[in-house]
Amino acid sequence: MEFSFLTAHKIVFKQGAIHELVSHVGELGSNFLLVVDPFFKTSPVMESVKQQLADAGKRFTVYAEVAGEPTVEQVDEVAELAVKAGCDAVISIGGGSNIDVGKSVAALITNGTPAIDYMEVVGKGKKVTVEPVPFIAVPTTSGTGSEVTKNAVLGSKIHNFKRSMRSDSMMANLAIIDPALAAGCPKSVTAFSGIDAMTHLIEAYTTWRATPISDGLALKGIELAGKYLRRAYDDGSDMEAREGMAAAAVMGGMAFANSGLGAAHGIGMVIGILYHVPHGEACGILLPHVMKLNAPHTLERMAKVGETLTGKRFDSLEEAANAAVDFIYELNAHMNIKPDFKHLNIPKEMFPSIAQQSFGTSMSSNPLQMDAKGWEEFLETIL
Repeated sequence: MEFSFLTAHKIVFKQGAIHELVSHVGELGSNFLLVVDPFFKTSPVMESVKQQLADAGKRFTVYAEVAGEPTVEQVDEVAELAVKAGCDAVISIGGGSNIDVGKSVAALITNGTPAIDYMEVVGKGKKVTVEPVPFIAVPTTSGTGSEVTKNAVLGSKIHNFKRSMRSDSMMANLAIIDPALAAGCPKSVTAFSGIDAMTHLIEAYTTWRATPISDGLALKGIELAGKYLRRAYDDGSDMEAREGMAAAAVMGGMAFANSGLGAAHGIGMVIGILYHVPHGEACGILLPHVMKLNAPHTLERMAKVGETLTGKRFDSLEEAANAAVDFIYELNAHMNIKPDFKHLNIPKEMFPSIAQQSFGTSMSSNPLQMDAKGWEEFLETIL
């Protein structure tokens, strides 16, 4: 047995932690770049953050234009803003897009732009060789796990790609998990981010790259998400459910960052890019189909997922694995996540291209390995 494990340098998990932000970040910088979305810019919580920094004698610059999934062009713009302002640390508050912008900008401040040069597959192979400025991630949704991963997922509307900028040194210096920040999420955000977290957990547990550490995190996270995602969706003010999902999301991020993912993410990434489907929604639609496909090739693990989600014991491994698939189908239906992609009316001639583009880091970790033709035949059942 041989494996390594990497995660954020420090994780603070506490309801209301955002109101103690400066006590945690005070030693990490004196001039902060704050990366938020336009809605959060005018929120009472943002006013609290700015007041805390000002009272502590910290300077800060606010970038509040993160809307939708981030691009390499955008992070170049933000990095140049940060350098010009003399920022020596970055705080991202928001969903995965905000966190990925901040994470990549922290590296670009010290290593230089353009971001595209560092991108996997489509870049020039440039590496992050200079230590990034300190990076603090504060998620406001429970799903992406980006606060505890070493990569930033960036796209390009000009070059039409979505890939990762990745380095061990891009891991957050501090992740602050405040479950109360997700209380105001719309139902659709709770659903899409929550099922994304569930996908991380199940794929991290069933991948052939799983390790004993990722197994422990993933199984506990699956238990929490199985218990609390539906509750968080039904009542966003249910703080027990919000805490459970916040913990599940960070466990999912820690798990998959070290064990890899699978076909739900591999294919979901491509469909999301080509047909503008939110990432969590695309992965959630794919999840039960991929689980059903993978089950015979990782039967004991999928059966364990079924037992963990349902809290029941079954007479056979097959029955338990089927229960896992059924649980996700039913959860998706409850949260108004579609059962397949047929509503997109994707032409059949696109299937080979989607299958080919799906190959990458996530697909390489899937329990069942197939060639493009095999994945094309799988796509025919869901597209």
